[in-house]
Amino acid sequence: KTSVDFYREVQRGGVDLGMRYVGYLFLVPEENAALMRNAAQELRAMGVSVDAYERLEMPIKLRVSDDEEAREMGLSDVAFGLLVRDAGIMDPEKLVKYYYKVYTREGGEVLFGTKVESVVFSPKKPLGIPGEPFPWQDVKAVGIETSAGVVEAKNIIFATGAWTERLMDALGFGLPLKPRKRQVFVVRTTGELEALLRSGLADREYSPMIILPRGVYLRPEPGEGTYWIGVSDRRPFRLEEPPEPEEALWRFGIYPVLTKYVPAFEGRMPQNAWAGHYDENVVDYQPVVDRLVEGLYVAAGTSGSGIMKADAIGRIAAYLALGREKAELYGGVVVDSNVLRHNRCFEEERLVI
Repeated sequence: KTSVDFYREVQRGGVDLGMRYVGYLFLVPEENAALMRNAAQELRAMGVSVDAYERLEMPIKLRVSDDEEAREMGLSDVAFGLLVRDAGIMDPEKLVKYYYKVYTREGGEVLFGTKVESVVFSPKKPLGIPGEPFPWQDVKAVGIETSAGVVEAKNIIFATGAWTERLMDALGFGLPLKPRKRQVFVVRTTGELEALLRSGLADREYSPMIILPRGVYLRPEPGEGTYWIGVSDRRPFRLEEPPEPEEALWRFGIYPVLTKYVPAFEGRMPQNAWAGHYDENVVDYQPVVDRLVEGLYVAAGTSGSGIMKADAIGRIAAYLALGREKAELYGGVVVDSNVLRHNRCFEEERLVI
């Protein structure tokens, strides 16, 4: 929440981050109704605006059990729609450009096209013996080896996303982080789909982001007149370079579910598609921000909701690297700097935004 509050303040200050509070609409299947009603009550207790809709004034089917194909697919009827009002969309590139501008203005340097190859370790108490450090010596990180040479540093923070597992494995640090490919398919909204795009809830101008049963989601992009569509499919954990979108995923993994709940998508095909990676924390799907050895830190495992938490993650990592026991987030919220250590015990998130 503190990250989103910060982005809101930045945009109010005149920096366009492409933020639109269209809301998130979860179409809750019958079997998850009780769980999600409890989650909604918890959100309300936290001060989050949440609405439940038994009926929707949108071209969406809540009852699919009368469709033979839907029954064969095991699709469930929707018990209700759960709208999280103060959620929405933003432009990731604009956010990155904002941080880049602020960082470089303060004297920070960015090396583009530079590959990180390894970390340089040094013994805390060097003995001057060739080959140090040895396994019996306590070490600290003193720099990184890159394709552009060695960069020395007192503190090194690996915020390396999907590449974190590979880099940490090579250094001997076993973290519960794995890369998984995710894909986006872009569909132009014309005819009935244009009406869907403009059917906002709770007095909003545009459609909310819609999360269907079986993990299919529709992200509105009003500026383009499109929907960005994807699915949280179970697929192998691995890094694909370069990642490519798969037409078969659209045809067999997304389209059959999408058209049962939103018939207006029948006959539609993507006009564009791309792929990237999530870096998933396979234990509880929440970020890891931790000190590995003196001078070496990691901030990763955002599991697909990194932007929503990025500012808070960055602040916690900074305070941790500076040796502070407490981290102050935007808005004055104070947390322990080690709250996201890799061996913590968290409850898995039930409603991921």
